[in-house]
Amino acid sequence: MGEIMSLTDRQRRILESIIKDYVSTAEPVGSRAVVKKHGLKISAATVRNEMADLEEMGYLEQPHTSAGRIPSEKGFRFYVDFMMENETPSDEQMVQLHQALEDRMEDWSDVVQRVGQFLSQVTNYASFIIVPTVKLSQFHSLQIIPMQEDQAIVLVVTDIGIILHRRITIPLSMHPEELKLIGDLFNRALRGKNLHEIKSGDLMALRDEIKTRRKVIDEALEAIDTLLDPQEDRVVITGALNIIKEPEFKDLDKLRRVLTIFEEDDQIKDIVPDHIGEEVAIRIGQENKLEDIKEMSLVFAGYKTTGEMGKMGVIGPVRMEYWKAAGTVESVGLIIDEILERRGLK
Repeated sequence: MGEIMSLTDRQRRILESIIKDYVSTAEPVGSRAVVKKHGLKISAATVRNEMADLEEMGYLEQPHTSAGRIPSEKGFRFYVDFMMENETPSDEQMVQLHQALEDRMEDWSDVVQRVGQFLSQVTNYASFIIVPTVKLSQFHSLQIIPMQEDQAIVLVVTDIGIILHRRITIPLSMHPEELKLIGDLFNRALRGKNLHEIKSGDLMALRDEIKTRRKVIDEALEAIDTLLDPQEDRVVITGALNIIKEPEFKDLDKLRRVLTIFEEDDQIKDIVPDHIGEEVAIRIGQENKLEDIKEMSLVFAGYKTTGEMGKMGVIGPVRMEYWKAAGTVESVGLIIDEILERRGLK
């Protein structure tokens, strides 16, 4: 409580004014601007004195080349913890996302892509989604759908929707009816089994059961086999180029270091804690463990599907609209939660 009581109401209003202006302009904020833009009923001299006190307490910093102040990471942290009210996306945006996810809920890959795009577009930061490995999904069906003359798509459907689609090569002479017969063969042998229960022996028995069209069957078996190996959690990044627009990253070396993080799935996994809940969490600047991201901030939360915890969030500069980022991540989490629960997938 001592930390909360350390700032007066007036100091809080001044801190909030400086944070909002700095986030908007990326420029240090002077006392006259605080008085003029935010209608404080005090003089610029009084604001200057309060700003000096806030700097002494560590909530503000003064860049060497400016008479104005900028929020410190401690200032942002105080604001986030004790003052901030989340700003949710508009009702129209939420309705559009809800409908888009409902329409595509059969294909989890598409859902993930749409969520990532929404987070990135609404916040103007880079978004990430970490999709947990499906461990206990039940095999529902396999379809082999002809595409071009010598191409088909293998779709593996589980109780949570399509989790694998892979293009394979088929003989030019193969008819769609034959592909359906092969799909039916897989379905009779595997339907209702949990993926982790399907053994290589099951696949070998399938291979022995039918000798014709060996090449197509081998490719379909190989597609299913990829589901049985221990898999890494999948990472989906959207809007990484939004970082380029931020003035903090005009320095090419700094920009390269940040963009490198988005190229490595393991690095993205490393910057988010292993154990998180569905509540929104925020890490600001130096609070991050990974050296290359200590000039960035993360706003993230978990989402639960079929008992597994996935993670989603946004990455941006320390000079971030935390209120918008937190409100957007929270709102998206509620929609995913509602849809999954209604479909019995939680």
